Amino acid sequence: MSEFFVEPVAAGHPVLAPPPGLEAFVPDGSLGRQAREYLRRVRAVLYERHRAGASGEEVVRAYTGAVDHLITSLYALAVADYAARYVRLDQRVAVIAQGGYGRGELSPCSDIDLLFLYPRRLEPFAETVAEKILHALFDTGIEVGNALRNLRQCVRLAAADLTVKTALLDARFLCGDVELYREFLALMDANVVRRSPGRFFREKIAEYDKRHHLYGDSVYILEPQLKEGKGGLRDLHTALWLARVRFKTNNLEELVRKGVLTEAELREIKTARDFLWRVRNWLHFLSGRHLDQLTFEYQEKIAAALGYVDGKDLRAVERFMRAYYMHASTIERFATEMIERCLEQPRPYRALYRLVGRQIRPGVWIANRALSVSDPKVLAEDPVNMLAIFRDAQRHGAKLSNGTRRLLRNHLHLVDGEFRRSRAAAEVLLDILRWKSDVYETLVEMHKLGVFDAYVPEFGHLLCMVQHDLYHIYTVDEHSLIGVRELERLREGAYKEEAPLLTQVVREIDKVEVLLLAVLFHDIGKGQGGRHSERGAAIARRIARRLHMNADDVHQLGFLVENHLLMSHLAQRRDIHDPRLVIEFAKRVENLDTLKKLYLMTFADMKAVGPKVWNNWKGTLLADLYLAAVEVFEKGTFVEEARETRLERIKRRVARVLEAQGVSREHIAHFMRAMPARYFLSTPEDAMPQHCAMLARLDGRRLVAAVRHFPERECTEFTVATYDRPGLFATITGVLAAAGMNVVRASITTSNDGRALDVFCISHGERADVTQDTDRWERVVNTVERALRGEVEVDQLIASAQPPAFMTKKFVPRVETAVEVDNGVSEEFTVLDVYTQDRLGVLYTITDLLYHLGLSIHLAKITTNVDQVLDVFYVTDTRGRKILEPERLEEIRAVLERRLRELQAS
Repeated sequence: MSEFFVEPVAAGHPVLAPPPGLEAFVPDGSLGRQAREYLRRVRAVLYERHRAGASGEEVVRAYTGAVDHLITSLYALAVADYAARYVRLDQRVAVIAQGGYGRGELSPCSDIDLLFLYPRRLEPFAETVAEKILHALFDTGIEVGNALRNLRQCVRLAAADLTVKTALLDARFLCGDVELYREFLALMDANVVRRSPGRFFREKIAEYDKRHHLYGDSVYILEPQLKEGKGGLRDLHTALWLARVRFKTNNLEELVRKGVLTEAELREIKTARDFLWRVRNWLHFLSGRHLDQLTFEYQEKIAAALGYVDGKDLRAVERFMRAYYMHASTIERFATEMIERCLEQPRPYRALYRLVGRQIRPGVWIANRALSVSDPKVLAEDPVNMLAIFRDAQRHGAKLSNGTRRLLRNHLHLVDGEFRRSRAAAEVLLDILRWKSDVYETLVEMHKLGVFDAYVPEFGHLLCMVQHDLYHIYTVDEHSLIGVRELERLREGAYKEEAPLLTQVVREIDKVEVLLLAVLFHDIGKGQGGRHSERGAAIARRIARRLHMNADDVHQLGFLVENHLLMSHLAQRRDIHDPRLVIEFAKRVENLDTLKKLYLMTFADMKAVGPKVWNNWKGTLLADLYLAAVEVFEKGTFVEEARETRLERIKRRVARVLEAQGVSREHIAHFMRAMPARYFLSTPEDAMPQHCAMLARLDGRRLVAAVRHFPERECTEFTVATYDRPGLFATITGVLAAAGMNVVRASITTSNDGRALDVFCISHGERADVTQDTDRWERVVNTVERALRGEVEVDQLIASAQPPAFMTKKFVPRVETAVEVDNGVSEEFTVLDVYTQDRLGVLYTITDLLYHLGLSIHLAKITTNVDQVLDVFYVTDTRGRKILEPERLEEIRAVLERRLRELQAS
């Protein structure tokens, strides 16, 4: 019997052929050097074919074939070398590919995994052959996993170690003793594959869940892992490993023949797999290494390479990532359904004739918490059942069976224009939204199966739509659905400790279906040009009328969608202590019920963006605005109170508190005269006594500072009293930036006698030790004082500081720099909105520019969304007046934008 086989030895386990023209491997000299050169030529040829449009499968099979050819050649040389030096007795070895190499799925820089199999006792022949092959492969730079085992060891290890078992499930013969390989297959089948399938399923599913948790537990990760992430190639492998045990094959075509898959599903899965392979090949070719994470750096390059171009709705990279998520969703769905198929209990004989379980209505059964449809006629005769089945599952806490899911996907054509206009269908959807639980889970299932997207095609437009930034971590459709989940969790009491007001409000509202539809549709205008809120409102109103909602509900839904960013915008970027602003906000909202829904919707929208977007500080800002607007509605008077009347009332209250604390009347009178009216109208009254004391202590000192922690708001208030000087605010913000402090708000007050009182709100972020780190705050105060004395340069402090981790990444999506001017929101100040890429010291840069432009800052509100800053400044000229001249405003805007873009490009 020949020792050297290159033909197929078992169905689905061929030795693959190398690319045409690269069959020859004729070493002269160093085997390792020649092997390395051979693979270099192979990769060069395959790269050209890949660039010319070769499929993912074509490249991985060709590269695997080249590695097969290399190893079989090395084996033949090793055997010949051994035979020339030693007498061969009955010595046998089989060289077997395992894992991804065994599946024939090598990308250009993939690792390979080899098993050198011998019958019983290890002989010099097997050791020599393995050593010679491995030494040559190590010299190529390929990572080679390898094992030298006999048959019994393989069986024992596979039975005890899940990783070994799954690697051996993909075993493929390369060369050597084919009969030994066949013995191995028979032993594996009898002692491993057929033994304890239940345990194998449990362990593999636990591994599957653990892996998903490790890599983000979502298909829609910003920088997905093509292999290990959810919807990645490993999900496909897991499904096929389970199929190998349950259905005795891991071949997709064979699964169709066995009725496990349909031809349509096969095409969909193979298309998705090929897309992932092609993207993975690009990653390997472009990086020159084994890289499986689709980072921002490579997303734009691969999008261009695959021919995606910018459109009016989406950028090229967003179109590419949308395609990726759709294909990854296909893989994830296949894996999920295969897991459920493998976990299904075999039906007893009687179940061949009737469904076992209970009938909840004609044609709809529940058995083992799975809802099934007994006959497709249930859908064809009454298409409303395309929705009603989901309502049934929701009411009974059941999941849809795999057969029912497939039935629904195959009957999507029933959801046509007449169906969408049906009052009965609309009532079913509204019933689902009104139900007390499982609204999110039901909508997700409807969306995954395409039923919701068919019924509301405007929402289907959002399918896997991605926004290429570090802020939005989910696709638009996923984000909208998660918003529904967050409202359900709020209503269930999940946030009652951290958000008691929101929990109370969500339990007070009527017509929860209007709120949930608003959350579902708030981004429905995206991808259709600019002004997505206005476009979305028109679309939402059209859908609402199709759902036969009454005129008031249609109006409220449209308002919520059109204004879903309003409350967040005002709370985070405007002066919510301005009575005029609050009154105008209340007028726009129109009524208390709409205010409640807008408040809840704002929470859901922010919470659904990502785990770090919502925090207690933002919650406090929103609550303050909400309660201020509630007060307006309760008073029923939409007219601002006379400014002087309110000012005098505040001053009297503060004076009484100061007198009770023993402050002299002289000091109180001076404080009241020196501080401007805006200070009393916008500063919390409980902070004023401390401010008065700090200003009094300033006599003879350069600086007085105070620190107040607010753990419930996740922020610390840092107050500085000093003598006013040009550039003071910029100096302090620079010191805080160099110390790693994240400023979210700052108010600047200059008294009539030249004293400055600057209050900075510092976000705690993820630092749990902020309130205990007194040494750090002492260092900050000391550094501010030294900077004011001119002993340290703020620019140098920032240059030597450690930037946040995301700023050190080689590539992040570009954030456009823009400056907007608003002279209408405030009667006293010009408001500048600055949008730019975050970087260390960006707030210092902006405030320093404003100082050199001759502007005085009175209030700053800072919002940082991962890599993007939205900084707002209430400014006047040096004489305290608004800037109204168009030429001057254009100069300010142009200088800020030019300088920030220069820094962004550096």
